[in-house]
Amino acid sequence: MQALIEEYSRGYKMLREAVEGLTDKEFRFKPALDKWSIHQILIHIADSELVATQHL
Repeated sequence: MQALIEEYSRGYKMLREAVEGLTDKEFRFKPALDKWSIHQILIHIADSELVATQHL
């Protein structure tokens, strides 16, 4: 169980590192009208995390 908790806790750092250095244009770029930008994906992840922690 402790290994799962540690893996989960690394998620924030991994996301930060993944987007580090992106320009605002890259961050908000949508590859198509029906696709999400990196910014939108991160907002969705944050919202999902809030819901998930309530369930835990």
